[in-house]
Amino acid sequence: MHVNNKHSLSVGRIMRLRKQIIVGARNYHKYLVNKVFKLVCEDGTEVDIRFYISDFKHMTGLYSNLDDRNFYQKCFSGTIGIGNIDVRQKYNWNTLRIKGDYIEKIHELLYKDGKKTLLLESLITNTYVFPYTVINNSNNMCVGFVSNMNKARSLRKASSSVNSLFAKSPGSVKYDELVYILNLLNVYKKNEMLLNQLSNSLQIKFLKIITKPTDQ
Repeated sequence: MHVNNKHSLSVGRIMRLRKQIIVGARNYHKYLVNKVFKLVCEDGTEVDIRFYISDFKHMTGLYSNLDDRNFYQKCFSGTIGIGNIDVRQKYNWNTLRIKGDYIEKIHELLYKDGKKTLLLESLITNTYVFPYTVINNSNNMCVGFVSNMNKARSLRKASSSVNSLFAKSPGSVKYDELVYILNLLNVYKKNEMLLNQLSNSLQIKFLKIITKPTDQ
C-alpha cells in the first residue's frame, strides 16, 4: 500500500488510462523496444538512446499491483485489468491524463516530424539530473534518459536541436535505419566518422547525396 497516495481515480478514468497504456505498450514494442537510436546533433555530437520494457510503467506515472515487467506484458497483451491500477495515485488526474496522452503515442517522440525533434544535455529537475532529454515540439512530448545506457525513464520538457536520427536492430553492429535527417551533407561535414557506423545500404544513400553535384 502506498501511504502517501492522495489522489483517487474514478472507474471511468481508470478505464480511459487502461486503454491508453495498452495502445502505448504496443507502440512502444513496435517502434522503440530492442533498438538503439543514434541522435546526431548540429555540432556533430552523437548520443545513443534506448527504450527498455522495465521503464514503461514508470513513464505512465501509475501505481499498480504489478511489477514493472508484468505491468508492461499485460499492457502489451491487453490483459491488464482495471483492478491492476490502484485507485489511489501519487499524481492528480490532470497529470495522469497528460501522461496517458503521451504514453499512448510515445513513439511519436522520434517518429513524428523529425524537424521538431530536439536534444537537451544535462536537464536538472527538483528530483534528478538527466544527462540527456529529447523533445518533439510537434506534440510537446519529451523523455528524459538516465544511466550510462541512456535509457528512457521520464516524461519531461526541454529544448535544443537534433539534425538526424538513426536506429539499429538487436544484434546489429551498424545502424541500418534512417528515421530522420535534416541536412545530410552538413551532418557528414561535422562528423565524417559517422559513415563507418552505418550499414552498407545507408552508406550508399549518404554517398549518393554527398557526391551529387549542386545546382549553381
